[in-house]
Amino acid sequence: MHTDLWDKIRFGDTSAMKTLYQACYQQLYVYGFKLIADKEKTKDSIHELFCELWEKRSSLQSVNHVPAYLKICLRNKLLKQIKQDTLIGSINDIPEVETLKELSYEDLLIAAQQDAASQYKLKMAINQLTPTQKEIIKLKFFEGLNYESIAQNLQLKHRTVYNHVHTAISQLRDFFSL
Repeated sequence: MHTDLWDKIRFGDTSAMKTLYQACYQQLYVYGFKLIADKEKTKDSIHELFCELWEKRSSLQSVNHVPAYLKICLRNKLLKQIKQDTLIGSINDIPEVETLKELSYEDLLIAAQQDAASQYKLKMAINQLTPTQKEIIKLKFFEGLNYESIAQNLQLKHRTVYNHVHTAISQLRDFFSL
């Protein structure tokens, strides 16, 4: 059903867009809210996602599993929003924007040390994962491969890769919550 709607959208069918939006909105909202726990940003991101899809409808490729594709798009949009908010928040935390240009050597050194400490902690956390989890995390997050590509590369089932990522992320979260 969703695939048919997707194909109709690609050819400019507004009623198919409305139907897909209505069919997927609740599922996307629940998913997005789990990621960022912000109702308004989740709603806005879903709306923006569908607007962007409509704007790019003529260049959209065929998709086999539309809800999964929409979730990935929403996740990427929310992650981008989080990065943007973090950047804006860190700039706003500086008393005067002019001081950004004139950071002292000591401030730069402290920032570099904090970055190095964070990187070291991440390496330590990753080293506690199994070799398979390390490889999958490397492929997923550092090389940007999707689950299907990872499964093909490592000759594993798609679900196995997904389970490894889930378990590894849980372990990393536990490590960082200490």
